[in-house]
Formats: sequence, C-alpha cells, structure tokens
Amino acid sequence: MTHQKFFDQRRYNTFGLLANLIFLLVWYLANDGLAFWDDYSYLNFANEINQGTFQVSQNHFTSRVALLYPVAWIIDVLGINEFSMAVYPLICGIIVLNLLLWLGQLYHHWIGVLAATFFVCDYHVITFITHLFPEMPMMLFLFGALVAYDRANRREGDIRLLGLFTATGIFLAFLTKMTVILVGPLFLFLFINDFWLKKTNKSYWLITVVLLVFFVLVNGFWYQELYGDFFYRFSNISDNHEASVKTFFDKDDITLLKRLTYLPLLGFTRGGFFIPLLFALPSLFTLRSGGWKLNDPEKLWPLAMLVILATWWLMSTNWKYYSPMPVDTRHITFLIPILLMAGGTYWTKTPLLTAVRYSKVRYLLALLLLIPIYKIWHAGDRNFEELQSIVKTDLVNQEEEVVVFTDGLVSYGYGYFYGLKPTDDEYIWFSELEGRKPGAGDYLLVNPPFLNKRYDDFNNLERLKEMAGTAQLRLVRVGGTHVELYRFEELTH
Repeated sequence: MTHQKFFDQRRYNTFGLLANLIFLLVWYLANDGLAFWDDYSYLNFANEINQGTFQVSQNHFTSRVALLYPVAWIIDVLGINEFSMAVYPLICGIIVLNLLLWLGQLYHHWIGVLAATFFVCDYHVITFITHLFPEMPMMLFLFGALVAYDRANRREGDIRLLGLFTATGIFLAFLTKMTVILVGPLFLFLFINDFWLKKTNKSYWLITVVLLVFFVLVNGFWYQELYGDFFYRFSNISDNHEASVKTFFDKDDITLLKRLTYLPLLGFTRGGFFIPLLFALPSLFTLRSGGWKLNDPEKLWPLAMLVILATWWLMSTNWKYYSPMPVDTRHITFLIPILLMAGGTYWTKTPLLTAVRYSKVRYLLALLLLIPIYKIWHAGDRNFEELQSIVKTDLVNQEEEVVVFTDGLVSYGYGYFYGLKPTDDEYIWFSELEGRKPGAGDYLLVNPPFLNKRYDDFNNLERLKEMAGTAQLRLVRVGGTHVELYRFEELTH
C-alpha cells in the first residue's frame, strides 16, 4: 500500500499522543486488583526469582520465563502491588499500540486511527493490561513477528534484522505460553508459499528458520541436561491437563461436536471479541481469486486471521489425545491487532471510508469509549481495595496467629497481602474444610463477588455458619462494609 496521508503530520502525532495518554489513564482507573487466579501464581514465581528460590518444575507455569523474569525485575524495583504487577502487560500493550500507529504512518493514516481507536477501547486488551497474564506479552511477540515478516515481504528494511525479529518474537512467545503453536500453520504456509512456490524472501527465511531451530534446540537440550527429557515442557503440559468445565476431551461425542461447530461462535460474543472480529471479517473476501498467495502484501492480515482462527478451532491442546482448546477467547487475545490490521487495510479502500472521512459520522468512533468507561465504572465491583484494607489492617498486623475461613480465591492468594512473605496465619476455604472446624477466636472473611456457584460456595458458607452454631459459637461482625469480617466467639448465656 502506498503511503496515504489524510491528516497533516502534527494532527496525526497529536492523535497518537492522545491515544497513548488515554491508554495509560484507562490502565490506572480500570485496575480492579488481583484476580487471585493465574496472576497470583505468576506473581509468586516472579518473587521467587528475586528471592533466589525459583526453579522450573512440573508446574508448566514455571516454564513461562519470558513472562516471569520481566515481572520479577519490575517488582524488584517498584515493590509488590496491584499496579506494579501489571506494568509489564501495560508496556507490551503500549508497544503494540504504537506499532499500529507506526503502520498507519507507513501505509495509511486511517489504518492507524481505526486500529488504535479499536485497540485502546477493546475489552480484552483493557482486561489483560490491568492483570498479570501472558496474553499481552504473547500479543506483542507474535504481532511483532508478523510485522517483521510484512516488512520483509514488502522488501522494506534490513532482511537480516527482520529475520532476527521474527525468530526472536516467535521464540519469546514460546517462552511465554505454548499457545504459540497456533501460529505454527500460518508461518509454515508463509514459508512454503515464499520459499518454494514463489521463490521469494529466501534470505529472510533462511535467517528466520536457522535462528528458530537454534533457539528451540538450545531450549530442548537445556531441559535434557537438567531433567533428562528434551520434551520436558510438552510432557508437563500433557500431564497437567486436567478435566474441567472448560475441557472437551472428557466430554461425550455430542459435546465435542458442538465444540467443533457452533460453540466457538458463542465464545466470540463474550468479552467483546466480536467487535474487532466483525470489523475484520469483510477483509476475508479479498482472499478470493488468489489473494491467499500474497502477491499483494496487504493480504497478509486477513490470511493470518483466517489461518489462526481455523487452527484454534480445530487444534488439540494435548499431543497424546485429541483435546480441543476451550472456547474462552482469552487464548486468542493476541489475534486482536491482526484483526485490526485486516479490517483497517480493508475499510480504507472502500467508498464507505471516503464518505465517513468527510462527514461528522467519523465522530461515532467515540462511542467505543463506552467500553473503557464501562470497565472503569465497574473496577470497584470486586471490592479489592476494601478487601486489601481489611486483611492488612485487621488480620496481617495481629501479633498472634490467626485462622481465617474464607473463599477459594483469598485462601489461595492471601500471601499477596503479606508481601509474599512466609506467615503462620491460616486461610481455609470453607468449601474444602477437610475436617477443619471453626473455633473461638477464628475469623470468617466474606467478599460476596468472590463466591463461586460452581463450587457451591453459598451453600457451603451457610453450612459453616450452622457448624459454628452447633459448636456453641456465634459470629460477631468486626469490620467491613461490602466485605464482611466476622470473629467466632463463644456463646454467652
């Protein structure tokens, strides 16, 4: 695409600066604290790195070193809190945003405007820049790898450097999360199409493939040396593959058929993924009449969207038996900038953009701001600030050891409130008592948004209260407004 300017450079730069500032503001205001889920695990491993106790183990999260080490470096400097642990995802998001703006600067200003606007206002993006998950680093590494290929395919830039960027991006994604395998068929197709069918970009591919093979061999032999298994990481993923409500290998054939047909479509409706998807879908029509051969470099983005979505739809998450991926679209969050580039390159060539560009209709893009406004408005719904205040003030600072009965999230991640330092305090999930009973002086901590119907938390909480009554104990509320803190005390007659 020939570079087309529709704004003077100063206006485009001002838009880019404004997009970055809004992105930072949304990151700060939409932060709703820890999810006490995978994010706590990653934070704990990052802290172990700083303490010198970290080891790659059979927990497959420990192999995600391209996520853990940057977080460790950041919290070592900034300390541990709900903002510092989300700095790395934020940095990745800012780089992706500015890559989109840069591509708009190179090819068409409206590509940059559209892509940046959708990106800043995307529900998934806002969710994962405010939490410690691997989705944003994965997005940066894989989108960066594709941008490098795009530049090489346009014969723009140093081929050696672009090959290094592609190989490094893919390998860093591999060290972040194994769903990098979703781009395997895409890059395999690009390699075959260029190297054998079109006989182009040979130097780029030689550098990329040689470096990738080298990186993977070094990684595999490292596992072989320490654990005696070149495929140690793959084996861990297979061994940790447990049945849950989100898995399909353990379901009947009818449920599996649903997963392979319409369930992914329902998954697209959750979390706003359908917005960038609908924006990009018309670009698939450009792949007709040989567009998939990439004689026109712009067709890279709709082709990448199609191949990655098809791979996600059908691939197995286990190499020992067929187990399709969950329909949770967070696993393909990295696809969002690819969708935005596919949609942007398509719509900038349509008469519709011409009509919109010169009318006030373009200001309708501002409606997308309702998404970050919604995220900010609901940032306090989980009561994280109050929960943190109560635990640190009323429980952490007590001189004697405390026993706290609480939900599954807090019982798993309470170490966060102690700065990830060892403690003798006990936090027990009231849905997994395993014979434990409350005693006088123990506490009950209830944060209603954390209760999970799937584990029957509401009924189990009532059973705990009945158990206390049977043991001649009463609950005395000692703190909290939305978060409830009680102490078990002996009944007085």
